[in-house]
Parts: sequence; C-alpha cells; structure tokens
Amino acid sequence: MIETALDAKPMVTALVDKLVAPKIENCSDWCEDKNKEYSKADYFQKYLERSYAKYSIVNTLVFHNSQRLLKSIYITPSLIKDTPFKDEKETIKIDHFPRGLVKKYKKILIVDTAGMGKSTILKRMFIDLIESGKESKGVPIYIELNRLNKNHTILQVIQEDLSSSSEQFDKDSLLRFIQTGGFVFFMDGYDEISIADRYEVTKDIQNFISITGMDNCYFLTSRPDDRLMSFEDFQLFCIHPLKKEGAYELLRKFDLSTKKELSGNLIELLKSRQNRSLDEFLKNPLLVSLLFSAYDYNRSIPFEKHRFYGVVFEAYFEKHDNSKSIKKREKYSGLNYEAFDRVLRYVGYDCLIRTGVTFDMDTILNTIRRAKDYCGISGFSEYDFFQDLVSTVPLFYKDGIGYKWAHKSLMEYFAARFIYCDAKQNRDAILTAMYNSEKPEKYYDILDLYYDIDPKGFDKNITLPFCERFIQFYDDNIFITSIKNDIIEQRISHMFWGKSAFFVSPQKISLKEVRNSFSQADFGFDRIMRFDTITDGFVYFACDFSKNIAVILELFREKSILQNRKIFSHEAYEQIKENGIQIISGFEPDKVIIIDLRTGDQNQKMYYAINFFISAMTNYEGFDYMACRKESERIRKEISLCNDPSDLLAGI
Repeated sequence: MIETALDAKPMVTALVDKLVAPKIENCSDWCEDKNKEYSKADYFQKYLERSYAKYSIVNTLVFHNSQRLLKSIYITPSLIKDTPFKDEKETIKIDHFPRGLVKKYKKILIVDTAGMGKSTILKRMFIDLIESGKESKGVPIYIELNRLNKNHTILQVIQEDLSSSSEQFDKDSLLRFIQTGGFVFFMDGYDEISIADRYEVTKDIQNFISITGMDNCYFLTSRPDDRLMSFEDFQLFCIHPLKKEGAYELLRKFDLSTKKELSGNLIELLKSRQNRSLDEFLKNPLLVSLLFSAYDYNRSIPFEKHRFYGVVFEAYFEKHDNSKSIKKREKYSGLNYEAFDRVLRYVGYDCLIRTGVTFDMDTILNTIRRAKDYCGISGFSEYDFFQDLVSTVPLFYKDGIGYKWAHKSLMEYFAARFIYCDAKQNRDAILTAMYNSEKPEKYYDILDLYYDIDPKGFDKNITLPFCERFIQFYDDNIFITSIKNDIIEQRISHMFWGKSAFFVSPQKISLKEVRNSFSQADFGFDRIMRFDTITDGFVYFACDFSKNIAVILELFREKSILQNRKIFSHEAYEQIKENGIQIISGFEPDKVIIIDLRTGDQNQKMYYAINFFISAMTNYEGFDYMACRKESERIRKEISLCNDPSDLLAGI
C-alpha cells in the first residue's frame, strides 16, 4: 500500500508569497533582467513541493520499505535539554515546529543513539513549516549531511537542491538571499559524514553558519560524536525515551497501516511479567518496529537485540506473510538463506570500514565482488545480488541518485556477525582495534550488538584490558591522607578519564577568552563548561577525556557491575552549585589550575567540590575498583578454561 501526501502546491504557494517573494522584491540588484528576479521564487516553489513529497513519506522496516505517510505512524517525542542541573532541565514535545524553542535557541543540536527518531523529528518539523502556509515562521531547507564531503560544500548542496534541470540558482545570489534571514536549516546525520572528510566538512558547516548569520535557525542531528564539541554554541538536546504507552500506541499505528491487527496480542505479551526484560527495548522506536516485524513473522518475541535483526532479516528473505498464502519470491542471485546471509555479513562489514551507509551502484557492486571472493561463493552475479537487496530482500533503498541501507543499524548488525562468524583468527585483532580506535564512538553500536552475540569474546578483548588498565591506574595513584578514602577514589576514577583543569574568574568572560586561557597554559581540552552561582564569580572547567573510556562506560551502563554508584545526590548538586565559588575561592583568580590527585586537599569540602565539577561536566559515573578486580579474575578464569579443554574432555 502506498499512501499519498497532501497536495503541497497551495501550502507552498502561500508560504512563498508570504516569506520568499517579498525578499526578492527587496533584492532588485541580483540581476539586470527584472523578470528573472521573480523566477527565483519559482526555485523555492518547486524545491518545497519536491521536498514535501519526499519527507512527508517514510520507508520503514515494518512495511518492507514500502511507503507510508510520516504523520500516520508519528508518535510525538520530547526533546530534553542536556544539563546536569535539575532546575535547568527543559522538555518540549515535538508535535509541530517548536516556535518557542527556536525563539529561545537559534541553534539546536539533537544527539542520541541509533533508532531514537532524530531524522523523523526533523522531517516532522520540516513538513509542519510547509503545511503552515502563510502562517509559517520560516523557509525550511533540509540537508542530508552524508552528501557533503571536502569537495562538496553545504552551499553547493543547497544550490543543487534549489536548481532545476534546465536552470541553476547562482551561488552568489543564493548566499545573499540566505543572509537576509528567515530560513530554518535542518541538517541531518552529522555522524554519516565520511570520517576521512569530517574535519573539512565540519569547518565548512561552521563557516556556513557564521556567514549566513543569526537571523536564521539551525537544527543539527547526530549520533554521539566527539567532533560535536566544535558546535559548542548550539544548545544540546537529547530525545526522551519512549514510555510504554507510547510504544503501544506506535504498535497500534503499525496495525492501522498494515491492516494485520497484531498489536493487541503483542501488547498483552509485552505486559506479561515474564517479558519484563523487553522493557528496555520499548524505549526505542526502531526496536519497537523490529518487535512488530519479528512478531509478524513467527508470532514470538526474541529477547536479545541482535535476534530482532536476525528475525527481521529472515522475514525479509522468506517474504513470509501470515495473512496470505503466497508463493516465496525467487531470488535474482539464486542463493539460499545461508549463502545470502554469509555474503551480506561481509557486505555489512565492508560498508562499516570502507563504504558507509550511502553509495552509488558501482561502489556497492565492488563491495559485493569482494564479498564473493572472501566467502568463496560463486555462481551468482554482483548485479543480481544487488537487485535482491533493493527488491526481493529490501534491506537497501534508492536515495536520490544513490542507494542506502534501510537503517544504519542493519549494516552494524551484519558487520558484528561477520566479526563473530567469519573473521576467524582476525576476530580478536578487530575488536581490539575498535576499542583502541581514535574514533571509538563510531563503533559503539556495533560493539553493543557484538556484546549480545559473543559476550566472552567481548570480555576477553575489551572488558579485561579495560579493567586491568583501571586497576593499574588505581594502584599507582591511591594515597593516604585525612580526606575520606571514598572521595579520593572518586578523584582517581575521574582522573582515569583524562586530564582536567579549571580557573576562577571574578567576572564573566567570553568563550574565546576562556579557550585562550587554557591554551596558554598548554592544556588540551575537548569540553569547557561554565558554572554560574549566586555569589560573585564564575568557575570555568575544561577536560580532555579519553573517548574510548566514554564508549566503554556506555556499553557497560546496563549490563556490567563496573559502573559505580551515583556519586552525587540531587541535594549535593544543589548545595555545591550554590556554594561552589565560595568553596574554591582560595585559588588565585584567572590562573589555570591543572587538576591532579591532590588538588584542593586543603579541606574535604573543597576536594569534594572539585570532584563534583568534573562529574557534572561529563555526566558520567566512575568505576569501582573491587568490581574491576572481580571482573578481571572472572574473565581470566574463563580464558584459562577455554585454553585448557581437559575438563571438557573428561569422561569422553
């Protein structure tokens, strides 16, 4: 079933007449031919009509990449302002374009993990601006950031989108027009920019925002990525996890679109006590959709995340439909399930390390060719396998002039299984390289899946070296003093992340001055935070934290005893926030203090306050020394048993 979007032309015309045409009238120096000035409005008319048709329709895994209206399956999410302070928390529902939020924050960064609905939120706001017609509060421009590279700028992408096949919107006029203000830029998928080009593209985006000015609004979405620190003038928001009732509502909407009436029985199963372990999956819209697909296929619920993907793949391959008696569609490649799965595992891994989520046909055909050679499977053509991926087993879909995975997490699922099933003697080396990577956040989701698939392999290559590294760091830094031991352990745990520094200023200073102060003290940093208090003065903290530790903590957060207890209560937060300046006022103003284990140990309250500031800045807990020792001993014992199979052979 293909659902049809509303006729956008009347709405777009009203928007263009209200917000675009008057700007053009005020820009009479654009070109000599007066008639061509008004044709520039036509560029926006056609662009907004095309874009509305594109973004009001979604392809989802549930419907095997058939099209549905976005609004028909949209569950209103909430954005939460990222702040460690309870009284500064801010939550806003996105059921339309959030005018109040945009008025308060001109630049908004939405960061969250796979499947939380970042792109869906942007598309919902985009189409709302168009549907508002003459009441719209901005001219929307949607930019898929995976199209950018070091030779293809954001302005060029906008120019291409606005231009027609016969005429091109000249770049100089476009930039001048944008600088008049009133535009809303939806920049989607920062994490999908090529790693090799991300530095240059980041500079290009920042330059674009700088020269187009504060009379426009900017939204930027991404999975967590350390280069997002470059957008420190953006207000950071994350997406509130789905509540159970929201997940159930989404399942009911899938029912309406598929006409299968599955949600009633599925919801009853999910509510039963024996399925409480699935509660965590109900917080993520993507995993809710996988639940629906899995249940649609075999009327059972997989309990592990990677099994969701497996069941969905099987359903796609078999083209099973419980509501009809239909013949299985033959595959162009002629491969059976096991062979197709094996080739696809390599394709997923190759895309992860080499290709990316989006590619042209030649690129993916070359990837399939490498997969054939690696797997030793012949007798099918690369093009036939590609045809299967976009039609009979629709894990890819056409995206403009290129092709794209139905969801990035599917690529990561097959890549994780390739490492486990096919990498052979290279398995340990691959996991270790991901853990030690300069960009470990790139591998968070694949490592999360791999933990489910092969917990012992994960423990051997990631948990064990991590624990031993922390144990050694702790042993080298513990000392005896009048400060309570648990507070010293907090500091050790904080310092394990990396270096920290601070200075106290009697007056508020610009971010540029703050950066200069830390730079002059030869202190590298990836995050700076200012703490205001009711007393005179400001505390500026900076940190230079190890990213792989941050990634590991996220992986351990739900499934390991390595996570320490919450270090600070809400009461402690409020108390130190209010009195923090007074507590550390003994330090010399405007002098950068590099924090070491003894910094602030003149009294326990001061020492504790510095711990607080570091913790509040990172929003991460520490690590438990004894838990790390126990975990290390457990893993070593398991490795020893695997290396010595004598016990397993006893009695045979």
